Amino acid sequence: MEDSPAGVLQIRRTCAGGVARRVQKKYDCLDDEYTILTVDQTRQVLSKLIYAWFPEGERPSLPVTGKWKSIKLLGAVSDGGETFFLPCEVNFNSDTTIRLLDTLQTKFGKKICVVLDNASYFTANNVQDFVEDTPIELCYLPRGSPELNPTEECWRKLNQVLGNRLFDDLDELRDAALTALKNLEPPEVFTYLCP
Repeated sequence: MEDSPAGVLQIRRTCAGGVARRVQKKYDCLDDEYTILTVDQTRQVLSKLIYAWFPEGERPSLPVTGKWKSIKLLGAVSDGGETFFLPCEVNFNSDTTIRLLDTLQTKFGKKICVVLDNASYFTANNVQDFVEDTPIELCYLPRGSPELNPTEECWRKLNQVLGNRLFDDLDELRDAALTALKNLEPPEVFTYLCP
């Protein structure tokens, strides 16, 4: 068995599911200079502790505005065990995706194969047009299969670290999230793509 990701993919060719076949097919067309990245997004909501008095024996209810302050994060995990996390000020859209792909090329090299979910801002025509004339290859996961994306594991670990903690403002939440993500052990990409 080779030590390269190609060797891993060759051995895992018999993995169950179409994802392994799609990644394998995409990877077979790539040269050794490509880096495989899995990408995902999350939001961390700023929770506020609310104090109130209620008569004993009554069920309390509090008004909710429906507006939550949150930080938005984009993350990537590479086949080489590296991670990259980027806080976003705006809601995710196709322009955010294009900026992310451009940033990933700067960090990991021009030749990247990006595995992502089917969120509309990842599959938008603008994104397809952007990658058309670049060495970026996109590979989409099936709908409703977060268990195949190792970046989801980073979000799960982040939620464990930040759980049951209150933060005074978004800056404190963002700093705590980025510190926690920096200290995470990155998951093995091919363990998720070929379960």
